[in-house]
Amino acid sequence: MQKAAELAVEKGLSALEHRMKQQFIKNPDPQCALVSLDGVSGGILAMVGGRDFSKSSFNRATIARRQPGSAFKPIVYAYAIEQGFSQSNIILDAPVAFKIGNRKKEWQPNNFSEDYKGEMTLRTALALSKNIPAVRLIEMLGPSSVAKFAHTMGIESALLPNLSLALGTSEVKLINLTAAYSVFPNKGKLIEPYGVMEVLDVKGRLVWRVKPQKKVVISRESAAIITDMLRSVIQDGTGQKAKVIECPVAGKTGTTNEFKDALFIGFSPSITTGVWVGQDTFTTIGKGETGDRAALPIWIEFMQRALLDRAIQYFDIPDDVVKVSIDSSTGLLATDNSPNAVKALFKKGTEPKSYR
Repeated sequence: MQKAAELAVEKGLSALEHRMKQQFIKNPDPQCALVSLDGVSGGILAMVGGRDFSKSSFNRATIARRQPGSAFKPIVYAYAIEQGFSQSNIILDAPVAFKIGNRKKEWQPNNFSEDYKGEMTLRTALALSKNIPAVRLIEMLGPSSVAKFAHTMGIESALLPNLSLALGTSEVKLINLTAAYSVFPNKGKLIEPYGVMEVLDVKGRLVWRVKPQKKVVISRESAAIITDMLRSVIQDGTGQKAKVIECPVAGKTGTTNEFKDALFIGFSPSITTGVWVGQDTFTTIGKGETGDRAALPIWIEFMQRALLDRAIQYFDIPDDVVKVSIDSSTGLLATDNSPNAVKALFKKGTEPKSYR
């Protein structure tokens, strides 16, 4: 599996460098990091810390702190689901300005797509990675509460409790963010990643064996719902390239300002993998090099190899969760002839009761 990770990174960087040369960007030398975690044990299955250890031993998977961009949004949405929101709740995607403290100048966030769709469900907002709904949501939840929740989810870095936190402006480690995502397919349990399983002496006798540190950080029902929402990212949103993987997968793209960082963090029921692409100099990796363009192909290449010999598994659906057909544009129950019907998960009692 480690070899598959190295090959995926090499292939992805080669493709990126080819595109950068076509854009006449000199000395591209982009870097990449990948970390893959076993869903059951939490152990590190594969890890790539950079493109060439002989030139730089700096491990960008475990040490580097970089902005995650929209790859941070699932943590915001997970906290919302824990606080009683449902994925059919409506939120407004329209221009907005926020007053920051006593400053006279207001902050006006923008969507990456530079367009606005009006009212939409939380499910659609996450799938399309809309910035404005994410900022509106964190304003309702409280940035400090979201930051505290993120730390509970395994994020170790300091997080600035402001509205832009929803857009991934606070720097995090790739391994921490990947571990946070692993909570979703693992029924709400966080397992601290580790690389060594056991130590034996020269005679093969056991000296030490790891005792994985596990704790429940969100409810099993919330984990299943966020997983369902992240599946919509691949089915209908910014991660559609991953449809080529012929088993259940979910995940989220991430892109930062001026295309300095590109990420894709995603998972199957048994493996969670995070990929980051960027420059050590914190400069652009190239115009248009978004998470789905620069990082997602590497993730796909690796996951296809990693899942090749594994039996197909399905994501957990707890007894207290129901699957309902809703209209993706209104969040209401879908009729038999609704063109926007999707199956979505809800905690029992929170599902929509009326039709479109």
